[in-house]
Amino acid sequence: MYSRDRYDYKLMIPKIQDYCIEGEIPVPRWRGAAQEELAAFHANVLRAMRTLGFDVAEEDRQDVAWDLLEMIRGLGVLQPFLDEDGIEEIIVRKGFVQTERTGQIREEGLLASDDYFYRLARRIADMEGKELGAEEPQIKVGLPDGSRFTATIPPMSREGTAINIRRFALKSMTFEDLMKPQPGLPKGSVDKETVEFLKEVAASMAVSVVFSGKPAAGKTTWLNAFSGFLPERAQVSCIETFQELQLQVPHVHHLVVEEDPEVMGEAINTTILRMRPDVLIVGEVVSREAVEYIMALNLGIVAHTTIHSKSARLALTRLETLSRESDIPWEERREIIGSCLGLVAHLAKEYDEKTGRYKRFMRELLAIKGVGEGEYKTKILKQWNGDGFTPLKGVKDIWRG
Repeated sequence: MYSRDRYDYKLMIPKIQDYCIEGEIPVPRWRGAAQEELAAFHANVLRAMRTLGFDVAEEDRQDVAWDLLEMIRGLGVLQPFLDEDGIEEIIVRKGFVQTERTGQIREEGLLASDDYFYRLARRIADMEGKELGAEEPQIKVGLPDGSRFTATIPPMSREGTAINIRRFALKSMTFEDLMKPQPGLPKGSVDKETVEFLKEVAASMAVSVVFSGKPAAGKTTWLNAFSGFLPERAQVSCIETFQELQLQVPHVHHLVVEEDPEVMGEAINTTILRMRPDVLIVGEVVSREAVEYIMALNLGIVAHTTIHSKSARLALTRLETLSRESDIPWEERREIIGSCLGLVAHLAKEYDEKTGRYKRFMRELLAIKGVGEGEYKTKILKQWNGDGFTPLKGVKDIWRG
């Protein structure tokens, strides 16, 4: 019986890719490739296997060639990691590969040359219709499975080709999952009292929430879980540049738009004015969409999003900073945020020396109570004190007209 484990694909893939480059054999695109094109490439892979003298059993050659085809037109030596459950991030530096699994970094070794990964990044860019070269030395694209591929090449990347692939779980986590103990956090990332409170917040469709934190702190995971508490009757519109969100609502108007500030801004504005959402969800505020997000708040639309920041309070500052190109004066933008945004849930990602893993948990819940004397008036409703979560208090501060 055929078994993929019998063969060293990591050895074969780079050699077959070099064979294809030298022979000017085109690699089929991963989106929309015709069956005839795949069959022709399969034949070329079989020919390469014989020419290069790979030791493959005759009865396995067809299956091995199909495996190689899928890996080569995918991510080559990295494809097995993309197919493996539980991997959160794939990291490449000068040919050396690391993976992150459940918060732990694992050394996978030197899997190929830096030149191999340089050519891989160039091919991924070409397959997505993007340029990667001296003038555009960095790309960020969405892969077919929803993963986010980022690559930087020399001369911008001084130490060779750098690649990060951020993977998103096939199964969306719930707050029940987040309450389960994890290494370094025997009581889980969140407690039941917080979950019950967030359930009430979502169901009310009266409070806008921002989930903040550093990269990979779990912001998207929390927004997904939070969406499961929205009422079934809710008209929900979701806009993002990469399809990362797996909203747990039965009916959603879901847009994935080009990663361009003007395009994103126009999509949000059109959705607000023409699609009449009860709830607007913006996958991530990283640029010009901050302006449209603030305008949605000003129009009385409940809007949830994620944002990078060091703390809950600094999430408000970042919203202001990212919206600085707006025609709205800074004071008015601050007034809108202070008056219309209700809650910031700040998430932490910290390395735990005892377990050798990163732990993710809710750092604090911050209520925004308005603006007084030019400054935000805020109140911490709940926070992590190092051993557990403090009791929830001051809930009434977020329920205001």
